[in-house]
Amino acid sequence: MIHARNVIRSIILLLAGFILAACGGSVDVVITSGGSSRGALSVVILGLPAGTSGDVTVTGAGGFRQRLGASATLTNLASGAYTVKAAAVLTGSTTLTPQPSTQQVAVGSTTATATVTYTAAQSFSLALREVASGLAGPVFLTAPANDTRLFVAERAGRIRIVQNGVLLATPFLDISNLTTTDGERGLLSLAFDPAYAANGRFYVYYTDTAGDITIARYQVSAANPNVADTAGTIVLSIAHPNFNNHNGGLLAFGPDGMLYLGIGDGGGAGDPSGHAQDTGSLLGKLLRIDVSRAGSQPYAIPPDNPFAAQAGLRGEIWAMGLRNPWRFAFDPAEASLYIADVGQNQREEIDVAPLASAGLNYGWNLTEGSLCLASVPCSPQGFVLPLLEYGHDAAGGCAVVGGYVYRGSAMPALRGRYLYSDLCSGWLRSFAYRDAAAEQLDWGVAIPGSVFSFGADAQGELYVLADTLASGTSGRVYRIVERGAP
Repeated sequence: MIHARNVIRSIILLLAGFILAACGGSVDVVITSGGSSRGALSVVILGLPAGTSGDVTVTGAGGFRQRLGASATLTNLASGAYTVKAAAVLTGSTTLTPQPSTQQVAVGSTTATATVTYTAAQSFSLALREVASGLAGPVFLTAPANDTRLFVAERAGRIRIVQNGVLLATPFLDISNLTTTDGERGLLSLAFDPAYAANGRFYVYYTDTAGDITIARYQVSAANPNVADTAGTIVLSIAHPNFNNHNGGLLAFGPDGMLYLGIGDGGGAGDPSGHAQDTGSLLGKLLRIDVSRAGSQPYAIPPDNPFAAQAGLRGEIWAMGLRNPWRFAFDPAEASLYIADVGQNQREEIDVAPLASAGLNYGWNLTEGSLCLASVPCSPQGFVLPLLEYGHDAAGGCAVVGGYVYRGSAMPALRGRYLYSDLCSGWLRSFAYRDAAAEQLDWGVAIPGSVFSFGADAQGELYVLADTLASGTSGRVYRIVERGAP
């Protein structure tokens, strides 16, 4: 109980510090780490405009880690060496750079001090650079680790390769005979095994001709690295017979090596069958499976999944209460999971949670974003509420398209920011998550056509995929770059 009170007190004081900093005031918040008083570290953050949070992380003895957005005094610290690392932040279109970016501080029996000063470095803005055209409904882009090629999924069932700036004529894989583009169906994404360089395995997410969600494993050809073997193995099939929408659409390996699947609720207005809240159904969920140690089975259920080995419950479930999680993303640097869940009539939402948090419920079909559905009484306090949401007004959109947290090297000022867009509106926006949503930015970039997806290459650079027509070969891939960069 004493520990719980200390934690609550620390959180309240930290929040108070952020509020005072936002008002332009000077603040020195005291944050305790529990236990008896040993040493303290005063972190002073200077030079930030009112309303702007810094990004300073303190690590040290005993596994201590604290992220700060404003000045604070950390107390009850074990003696030893501490590292204070500061990252650049954005305010409007101006980059604020810290000095020093990294410093070592010795903490003993007295209060040590570390000062970080932010200064305005330069104006920073984004632009799009076309890297591929002539695609038919490009819906996803990815690449194996340490590979310079781009692999683009076309919804009709083909995976295309962009190599050295050229779209190769021969598809890497063509499963167009296994799927259909009826409604929202089709080939929706692919993921390369973390050990792809050694085992040549990759996985695809598509709806079959009956509409069922299908996860299948394929193998690259031993004779040609730009062509895959056509014989695949079905890993998981989820019945989806009644509606041609809300198929979800992304599979991705997490930092833990598990394969995660974003599954839609089965379609229809309001989730008529109640799949999203049914722990006996795989629909309306984020699933987590192990395809590396499955033995004779296509996959294994990780024993730390929240419903593993529980009778009547699906052990594959990692999170629930989702409507149509078209795209989600990991940020290994902060061990966070971002889920962009497409809304119905009122709210588009982006959820952020620690990756290790199992069994979270995001509320659908009792809530849409932070709102209760008009026809269903609910208690939003029992669900994970969105970190960010927006409505369907003229400036909003119709369906959120989630992207990634930028961790590439070409644009240091963008690091740590999550980029996203909307299917209908085509704007490019971002926010930084530092224990709460930091400043949101609209980059003033109009993405041509309907925005289908974001993608990331092996170097962590980001792309956006769009198409100006529902059919044909008008699909394009754009790389997100710093405006004016060569």
